[in-house]
Amino acid sequence: MTSTPVNPRSTSIRLTAIGVAAATLCVGSAGVVAAADPASAFGQAVGTAVHAAGVDWSDMPAGYTQAQYEAFWAAEYSGEDLVELQALWSLDETEAKSRAGQAILDGEQLPFAPGTYTTPQLPADEQAATAAFLDAGYTTEDVEELSALWDTEFVETKARAGQMLLDGEELPLQAG
Repeated sequence: MTSTPVNPRSTSIRLTAIGVAAATLCVGSAGVVAAADPASAFGQAVGTAVHAAGVDWSDMPAGYTQAQYEAFWAAEYSGEDLVELQALWSLDETEAKSRAGQAILDGEQLPFAPGTYTTPQLPADEQAATAAFLDAGYTTEDVEELSALWDTEFVETKARAGQMLLDGEELPLQAG
C-alpha cells in the first residue's frame, strides 16, 4: 500500500477554507435570523456586533428606525390595525409601520385609535369548543363544508361543531 505524502501547506489551505465557509454560514444565518425580528434581543446583538466589526449593516430596513418600530407597537396598535393602515395608505407593511411610528413620535393622531381593528377574543366556552373540533382532526376543508351546510361563518362553524363534539353528538361528516 502506498500513501501520498501530506503537504502541510495544502492542509492549512483546506482548513482555512473550511473555517471561512463555516464562519460565513454562521454570520449569514445570524443575519437572516436577526432580520426576521430586528427588535429582538438577538437581532439587536447581531446588529451591534456587526457594526462593531466595521460592517455597515442596519438591523432595520432602510427608512425605518428602531424608534418608529417601538413607538408603533408601544402605542398598542394590533396586527389587524396595521393591515388597515396598509390598505388605507396603500403602503407595504414596513412603510406603514414607519409612517405610523413617525406620526406617533411627532405627536400626530393616526386615522383610528389603537385596537380598533383587533379581533376580539373568543369566550372561554367557544375557545374550548374550537379546540375540541381541531383536536378531533377536522381540517379547514371540513370547516368549509360544514359552513356551506349550516350557512355559518368560519369561526361560528368551528365553535358549533366543537360544541357538538363536546356534547357527544356526531357531526354530519368524518374528520379530515
